[in-house]
Amino acid sequence: MLQTKDLNYLVAKDDIKVVISNYFLGLDRSDPNLVRNCFTKDVVSQYDGRSAIRPGTQEDKVGIDQLMNSLVTFDRHKSGEWKITTHFMGNFNLISLDTNLSEAETETNAIAFIVINENGADKVLMRSLRYLDRLRKTKDGWKIYLRNHTLDWSTESPTNFYIEMTQRKMKI
Repeated sequence: MLQTKDLNYLVAKDDIKVVISNYFLGLDRSDPNLVRNCFTKDVVSQYDGRSAIRPGTQEDKVGIDQLMNSLVTFDRHKSGEWKITTHFMGNFNLISLDTNLSEAETETNAIAFIVINENGADKVLMRSLRYLDRLRKTKDGWKIYLRNHTLDWSTESPTNFYIEMTQRKMKI
């Protein structure tokens, strides 16, 4: 039988996993408010800059506004440059959870698929991503306050079918 401590651990782990999942959902729905809600206002984030999609430096982004402004997904969805994206959350590891159940460290692997049209040819970019996050429990629930995003590998392939964001069915 589960002890109260064990049940609290499982609830915290699930709540943390929902935050990470909402981040991916927000990207794929092109919903900046859903993504913004996953982070603290003072978040520090680092994206490794190895991607042709997101070239840049490894400088820390400090604060939620810098992080949100650095995410290219929303503008590229809006412009139609990116036809549709899909992020699959894979391995999720709760590395640590403090005894007060107020701070946690996670590692999450994900695969991102991004459909683009380049020079008249549709193709899908596939990327293996890893997110190293630290989260804290706030009055509004768990939030990411430190993020390190890495690109582990990337490839591309022609597509033979896709729907655009505007065609995506959002409700049953």
